[in-house]
Amino acid sequence: MSSQKINPEDVGITIQAKVTGLFMETTHLALDTGATYVMIPDKLLEAIHLKIDPKKTIELTSATKVERVPLIVIPEIEVLGMTAKNVEAVVKDLPKESTVAGLLGLSFLKHFKLTIDFKKGELSLE
Repeated sequence: MSSQKINPEDVGITIQAKVTGLFMETTHLALDTGATYVMIPDKLLEAIHLKIDPKKTIELTSATKVERVPLIVIPEIEVLGMTAKNVEAVVKDLPKESTVAGLLGLSFLKHFKLTIDFKKGELSLE
């Protein structure tokens, strides 16, 4: 089991993730249990040297619209020392005002037991 302190007063939970393709890049993602997939921006995809297959896309539904986005497989994502391999992700840039690069969604989280204890101010993966 691995854990990190969180501030229950913050608007969201930000997690540092190591995302590996041909290269590894460390980035900050927002924990999002409502997101089906991990979401990463184009810039991160370029940094880890993964390519988009234009034939592999899905419809992504947000609160305001439906759009077609690339679907990729990230060879490895590590969060809090816990690693998941071959994680599906969508490639989409968050608004430039965002304080995180992307979202840590269920395609990663489903590999672990996730506990968020707001009273203790702790998030853990096992």
